[in-house]
Amino acid sequence: MVSSTERVFALPELLVPILLCLLEDLSPLEYREDPRNARVSENADILRHLLSCSQVCKQWQSTIRHSAPIQRALYLLPDPNSNRTWVQNHSARNDVDPKTNPPQPPTLNPIIQTTFKSYHFRYWHLSFEASGNKHCAYLIIERRDIPDFKSRAATGQGGNISNMLLSQPPCTALEATIWDERDETKDYVGRTMELRDEMVRCEEGLTIGMVQERVKEMFDEHKDVSAIKLTTV
Repeated sequence: MVSSTERVFALPELLVPILLCLLEDLSPLEYREDPRNARVSENADILRHLLSCSQVCKQWQSTIRHSAPIQRALYLLPDPNSNRTWVQNHSARNDVDPKTNPPQPPTLNPIIQTTFKSYHFRYWHLSFEASGNKHCAYLIIERRDIPDFKSRAATGQGGNISNMLLSQPPCTALEATIWDERDETKDYVGRTMELRDEMVRCEEGLTIGMVQERVKEMFDEHKDVSAIKLTTV
């Protein structure tokens, strides 16, 4: 005999609000907050918990997959209703009426920040002029990071993470540069001075999987490059 609890969880229109209650414990982060702190880790744990709910059964998996609010919360779908933007409104910053719900900076995906700590995925403290009127973030991927990501995907730990957006609203373009510590007093004959194709783009929004694959191609093409820095543009 089916219990009342099972009947509730069997209805998507009731299950979705219940699952979304998990998000009530998310901590609002301050702009440029250090991703190494406890609040970022706690937010990542909450999102991982919600993400793991899709493994309960096929019905839950289907409900989560077809719920736009849940997909947006998990950085699996862009949020068109968000008041967050990559563009800075510097000239009007002091004239904004708080009652008008002024635009806020983007949120960086805490799961990516905490899962790949070596990436140093965070905001970049640039001046308004240097950033081109935009909020700026960066991440650094070393050649040795690529096998680690592949092993996560192979064991089932990276599948959903691969499809996660880097940020909300989505980041659509990154510029890649060589991030090697080299002795400029030495003459490195034949060394790679710059990447042949330094842009990583996706108008729908870049995911960590897209970035990983594109960076792997760069490493394969430039064998002497050991690390790449990607910056929002």
